[in-house]
Amino acid sequence: MKMIFKQIDILAGCALLFTSLAASAQSGVLVTKRSAPFGVVTFTDASTLTGISNTKHIDGYVKKNGSSNFIFPVGDNNIYRPFAAAADGTTGAYFLEDPGSTTIPEAGPFSTTEKDSKITAIDSKEFWDIDGQNETKISLTWNAASGVAQLTGSTIDLLTIVGWSKTSLRWEKISSGIDQTSILGGASNLTAGSITSTAAVIPDNYSIFTLASASSSPLPVTLIGLRASINEGSTVNLDWKTTSEQNSQQFDIQHSIDGKIWNFKGSVDARGESSSTVSYTFTDDKPVSGENLYRLKMIDRDGTFAYSKIEGIRVVNFSAVFYPNPTSDRLFVNIPDLADVIAVSLKSSSGISVYSATTIPASGIDVKNLDTGIYVIQIFMRDGTCKTHKILVAK
Repeated sequence: MKMIFKQIDILAGCALLFTSLAASAQSGVLVTKRSAPFGVVTFTDASTLTGISNTKHIDGYVKKNGSSNFIFPVGDNNIYRPFAAAADGTTGAYFLEDPGSTTIPEAGPFSTTEKDSKITAIDSKEFWDIDGQNETKISLTWNAASGVAQLTGSTIDLLTIVGWSKTSLRWEKISSGIDQTSILGGASNLTAGSITSTAAVIPDNYSIFTLASASSSPLPVTLIGLRASINEGSTVNLDWKTTSEQNSQQFDIQHSIDGKIWNFKGSVDARGESSSTVSYTFTDDKPVSGENLYRLKMIDRDGTFAYSKIEGIRVVNFSAVFYPNPTSDRLFVNIPDLADVIAVSLKSSSGISVYSATTIPASGIDVKNLDTGIYVIQIFMRDGTCKTHKILVAK
């Protein structure tokens, strides 16, 4: 049987403590007063929340005591839209309404046209009133009704957290990043997910928070290309250079198989300030079999970012056995699909070619006249892929 509490008024200074929301009601939405003095449901670090959903959450304000990260089980009008924060004493509620026309909180409305230059559009469907004096990272969530695809032009990486500054009386961009695994569970995408601030903020510096689309303006980074190559073991190595940097923070490496959905692979710290050539490298240990697309998300220290061109490389997981290794006389190569081999190259560690052929000889590659050292053999396939392996010639 569904249990819906139409109104719970909690006097100022009092709190309703649950050790388990599931234990207090098998199903139901707990509604508290939203206007001042508003009702508050308080949880502790020992609280256990299970089965929270559109039919079971707090429709009103929730407070959390303790310093561990906590998912606030808040919603509005039978829509569960949690946020997360860690600081002790953080309080908040979700509002399914336009921040540009709301009168709650009392400082509203919050015009969606008053924003800094780093923001292109503000979510006009919802917001969170989050309060607290202690610094904390915050996470906001979205669902299909949030219209993130429309807000960002289907470019999820443009999504950002924004807050209405009590000082400037406008929306300000809060540096944030998409959570690969949403606090709602599952991978974040245009339909549902979560986003977390990259640094701690003081909630009380802002009246409310919501989602927005950030501008993708060019960064003061001069990039010289992005090159992908296949390493030994079918890993992909990415190399790029910059000739100048100003206020740059990091390079996020993103991967895609279709050029539409991009996933975070890793991050490389930028030099920050430089007027000379700086080289960077990153290795993808787990590329997919087939086409792999890569791009750099170049992030400035103030949170602005831009993307590099897309670099693609095809990985074919074919196995090749090189033996003996080390070798002193002949090197043999056992490879499937021998008919698809179009070229073989053997080079010294300094890049000097010491052997080349259009196929792999059954009698092996003669290396007995080569100097002792490390050599690199490359097998080129008809589909454009290349297998690379290091060989030690020892006498």
